[in-house]
Formats: sequence, C-alpha cells, structure tokens
Amino acid sequence: MHTSIDRRQWLQSLAVSLPWVVPNGRLDAAVTAPSPRRFLFNCDGSVIHGWGKTLFPESPGPLTREQFVSLVFGPLENTAVDTLLFSFGSGNVAEYDSQVLEWPGQADAFQFPPRRAWHGDIEFDPQDQYRNPHHLAGQGHNPPDVIVSECRRRGLAAFASLRMNDTHDAQPPRGQLPNPELPTFKRQNLHWLVENLDRWTALDYRNRQVRALKLRVIEELFDRWDFDGIELDWLRHTLNFPRGEERKHAGYLTEFMREVRASLQQRAQRRGRRIEIAVRVPERLSWCLLGGYDVPTWIREDLFDALILGQGLTELPTLAEFRQFMQRRKIPIYPSLYSYGNGYQVSPDAVIRGSAANLWRDGADGLYTFNWFHYGAWRQQLINEIANPATLAQKKQHYTLVHKFDVGRSIGTDYLRFNTTYRAPHVPLELTVESGTKTVQVPVSGKPQSAELWVGLHFCQPGDQLTASLNGKLLPPGVVDAHPAQQPLGAILDIPAEQGLIGMPPTRQLDQRFDGLRWQLPVADLQPGHNAISLTLQKRGGGSDKSLQVARIEIVAMPSPDR
Repeated sequence: MHTSIDRRQWLQSLAVSLPWVVPNGRLDAAVTAPSPRRFLFNCDGSVIHGWGKTLFPESPGPLTREQFVSLVFGPLENTAVDTLLFSFGSGNVAEYDSQVLEWPGQADAFQFPPRRAWHGDIEFDPQDQYRNPHHLAGQGHNPPDVIVSECRRRGLAAFASLRMNDTHDAQPPRGQLPNPELPTFKRQNLHWLVENLDRWTALDYRNRQVRALKLRVIEELFDRWDFDGIELDWLRHTLNFPRGEERKHAGYLTEFMREVRASLQQRAQRRGRRIEIAVRVPERLSWCLLGGYDVPTWIREDLFDALILGQGLTELPTLAEFRQFMQRRKIPIYPSLYSYGNGYQVSPDAVIRGSAANLWRDGADGLYTFNWFHYGAWRQQLINEIANPATLAQKKQHYTLVHKFDVGRSIGTDYLRFNTTYRAPHVPLELTVESGTKTVQVPVSGKPQSAELWVGLHFCQPGDQLTASLNGKLLPPGVVDAHPAQQPLGAILDIPAEQGLIGMPPTRQLDQRFDGLRWQLPVADLQPGHNAISLTLQKRGGGSDKSLQVARIEIVAMPSPDR
C-alpha cells in the first residue's frame, strides 16, 4: 500500500536503488526465447478510471471489479489481440496501490479540482482517477492484480505500459493547485525538471535520481506482479533533456536502458521465464537520434525485444531504416495505429483498414493500437479484419494522408516534435496559379476493382478551376469548375447501442461528411504502393483574400471480386 515517508527517507531509498547485474549480461537459453506476438493493444487506464463511471449511470459509487474488467476486456473478447499493454496512469502518480508512487491527488491531501466538461458534453470528475482505483485496491482488487489475472484467464500476454516522461501534469497553469497528477517529487525537486519548457514538468534524465526513480517503478511492477513484459513509452513525452541538446545526452537514456535490461534479466532468472521489453519511439531513425533515442545501440546491445514505432501511422516506409541494424537478431516491429485523426473524429472502418493494409505491406510484424477508447463489442470484428492481411484484401479500404497537427504555439509543440503530424504532414496544401502543380504520394496496398479520389477544399470560390492527375495522367474530365462540382463526401458513422467511445458523447450517429471533389480513378493506372496525385489550379476565382487550400486527399478502393 502507499506509505508515508519524509523526503529525506525517500531520497535515500532512491540512492540505494542500484540496478541488478546478471552474470555475463545474458539469460539462460531456456529463458531467452520470446513469444511471437501479432496484435498489441494499449489500454489507457486513466481513461477507464476517469470516464468509465459515465457508462454505468444506474450504479452509484466507484467502479466495481466487474465494471472495470468489462471496460478493459470487453473490446478484446473474441478478437485477434494477443497482448494487452495496460497503462496504470501517467507514470508520475500511480492509479494502483504502489509502494513507490503516490496516488493521484495525494500531494494535495486528496483535494481535487471541480468537475468539468470534457469533449463538450461528458462531465469529468478528476477525483475519479483516485477514487476508482483506490476503491478497487481496497476491495482486494489492486488493478495490476486484476489485469494480470484476467489476461491469464483469456490467454493474453500481460504487459505494463509505462509512460517514461508524461507531462499531462503540466496542463494546468504553473502554480495552479490542486493538480492531482503533479507528484510531490516534482514539487520538491525542481532541479529534476528540464528548464525552459512550456511543458515545465518534464523530467531531466541527466539526473541520476530521476533514472533511479523510474527504475524503481519498473522493478516494483515485476517484484509484486507476474507481468510478461513492459512497454517503455518514450513518446509520452519526448522532453527528456534541454531543447536542442537531446542528441548530445543520448548516452543517459542508453545507460538507463542497460540498467532496466540488467534488472529485469535478473528477475527473469529468478522466475525462470523471460521478461520482455518493448520500446515506443519515433517512426523515423533520424528523429530517434535527434531526440536522444540511440536505437542502433539499443539493438546492438540487445536492450529490448519489440520495437513500437510512431503515433497514428498511415504507412511505414521507414521500416528498413531500423531493420538494417538487426543482422544478428530480428526484433519484431509494430507500427502504431490510431482510431481517429487525419480529418476524422472517429475513423470509419475502411480508413482503419486502409492504414492497416499499408502497414502490413510495408513489412510490419504485427500491429499496435493506441488510444482506442472503445467499449463493448463495437469494432471487435474490425480488429479481426485488420489483424489478417488476407481478410483485409477482401474489404473496402480508404486511404488517407497525414494531416498537420497544429497546437497553435511554437513552444507548446515540443512534446510532439518527433512525429509525422508535426514534422512531415502531407496536407494541407496551398494551391495558387503561380506556384503551379502540387503533388503528393498516396499509398495503396493492392490492386482494387474500383477506386475514387476525394479532394476536400477550403476557401473555394466561384470561378476556381483545377485539374487532377494520377501518376502523370490527366483525370477526366480535365478542367473542373471546382465550386459547383463539390458534393458531400465522407460518411455517417453508426455506433451500436450500449457501445461506443469512452469519454465521448453517447451519440448513436457521428456525421463525418465534408464537401469535396470526386474523381473516378482508372484502376489500370493505380499501382500497389505509392501513387502520385497531382493538383493544378488553372484559374482562381475572385472574392477571397486567401489561397485555395487542399485540406484532404483520399483514395477509396473497393476490392477485386477474385481477392
């Protein structure tokens, strides 16, 4: 249980928390063989505890064990998911009874901010992030116990997912209290934090005490519970060193990875069963190195067992960048797949299929889902579809491009520095007569029976005329009068009763239509892999002081009947 110790005792306990060392740095042969994994499902426990009660209005009081289990495992029943990676909070406070970290709100003597709205209509009570897991633990159902035992019942591998430097505790303005996610160790040790960041609560991994604390959190998870492995989520968030100095200080993260590997290897020797380490890092090698994640060295020194790449990917053309370092041992690679984004508040099934199909085509060993806040049976079938490339080939696929994520503040984007949505988005594009043709590459996984091109425009005016080409060939009818040719595209998403998304309004339909232009694509000219879509503004109509903006470019493909 959480214990009360003074600051001196706590710091002394960190100082003596040295990594265990395994003789020769290797496990016995009987312990080394990793289990093959195909579908990794990350579950955010903070969402379960924070919003789960809204799904049980007839049940007063905190979440029961049965309710907690239904929210976590309901979406996974009868699916291809073989590994659950459960996040027990931010990694700064513990949404479980811990002997290392505080409960949410403990630093403020369990005084919490007032209830507030979330996503417009859903009321959120910050106290629930403490009340629900604390109640479970008090009833003998400490959340890690529940996760491990329920995974065992279902034949799933149980991984803890640890956010290595989460900065959600910086969302309230600095100095605004109570702040349930801001732990005592950050309040009393400001020298542990990276200076001059908008996300001011980021931990500085140059500090030995920071690394020792994180190691203790990891060790507790395996000393007290029988997890199969752990995900070290380095993308929550990427603020481990002063701005611009990340690459120079990469050695600190590598040394930490060595300590984690050595510590967990010894624990694996004790129990006679491997403890696997997965890492989540940026999807491009150059971004990894720029952020201080020396993945080539981590691979060479055998410091992890599974490589999870990116956030909400639509393709992974950079996979070979990582494979080149795996000559001695092939480490499975799992690209990250979201259930929203790129113009869709909730992605239609066909959009998720399109991204999954591209990821398999690019050579992924499996899929990793993140921020899938579903509850109930909704999308169980979709999970099974995207887990099997052969099944995917028989389904409608909808291919989107990555949209720019703009938070509106240059400093505030630090925590999103190393991903495609910030560094290399494909849209929006500005079209002007003077700038000429703009071309993007749209990835398509196979050869469809029929296909359409959808283009969404902003600031379209009467008199705008443009042309579109596929792989260098002009699409009929040639010049299009854009303004009158726009039509409703997209879809209305039907959500079954008693199913949906945690933390979202309980609507049964979600209108995700937009106005845009549609072209039929000649499938003979459409090729598996990248396809060049070129747009040219031939004439700009009057009435706007803004350029014509291409907001989205999408290809919708129907499968061939023989596939």
